[in-house]
Amino acid sequence: MSEKTKSKGKKHPLRYIVISVFAVAAVLCIIFGKGSILSGLENTLGGRGNNPSFGAEGIGIVYFDVGQGDSALVICDGKTMLIDAGENGYEEELITRLHSLGIKKLDYAVCTHFHTDHIGGMPEIIDEFAPDTVLMPAVRPELIPDSYTYGVLIESISEYDAEIVNPVFGESFDFGKAKVYTLGPVSDDAENHNDSSLILKFTYGKRSFLFTGDAEKDEELSVIAEGADVSADVLKVGHHGSANSSCAAFLEKVSPSYCIISVGAGNDYGHPNEALEKRLLQYTGKIYRTDICSDIYLVSDGNKIKITYGE
Repeated sequence: MSEKTKSKGKKHPLRYIVISVFAVAAVLCIIFGKGSILSGLENTLGGRGNNPSFGAEGIGIVYFDVGQGDSALVICDGKTMLIDAGENGYEEELITRLHSLGIKKLDYAVCTHFHTDHIGGMPEIIDEFAPDTVLMPAVRPELIPDSYTYGVLIESISEYDAEIVNPVFGESFDFGKAKVYTLGPVSDDAENHNDSSLILKFTYGKRSFLFTGDAEKDEELSVIAEGADVSADVLKVGHHGSANSSCAAFLEKVSPSYCIISVGAGNDYGHPNEALEKRLLQYTGKIYRTDICSDIYLVSDGNKIKITYGE
């Protein structure tokens, strides 16, 4: 697809051609979706309920159901950060859900890496919510995409004068009363996009929350080899539950009490992988999947963690 220059405030109409295709696919996934050893798990904190209130106190996280993609919103003390924005075709739905949560502007938008199932909706997100800062990994020149999606992403960032920041391993910054640590990638010479993924850890009070993008075993091992503290109460499981992510050595260091898997129903990749699910169950039975739970809502006062899900 050729590059196109967009004017301020306009959406990208060519990208909406795929919406009807996604809608049909979603229905087929519901009808023909495969089972899982975790598909019968219930929410141990009370089952489906109303969306929790994300007020000025504590930290709130929404893990959005964006099919076989990834997107999560973090709010703390009025600060807002969207981590990834799903695949092409989910942007309008994601924008609607952000507005329903009272989001009018983002402080940060994060592109953990440049695969379209993570950055597909980000140009429209930037158009709508004008983030001050866009975090993305530094990559070797040959990994810079020449895709239409990446092109319009860079256009949107430039148009709204957002600052691009390439977080460096070991750096940290304040996010309200929370602290955000960059734990990966260790360097900018990864050989593929998955292992260039930003790994971010939020700490709030006594609790911690880990986001790993699509990081796979090689990046996970590099991070723990550097001595990074990846321990976390809540793990957003890497790469949609791929067999090549959340390796045993990495999970041993994380030791999560809760796991969140962003995954599409009946996807062609077999995610989440059954061996991966068994590895997670060695640490916790509190495992939540967006294909089963839909949007997943977490709130914490720095001590207790509460999770609800569904509409």
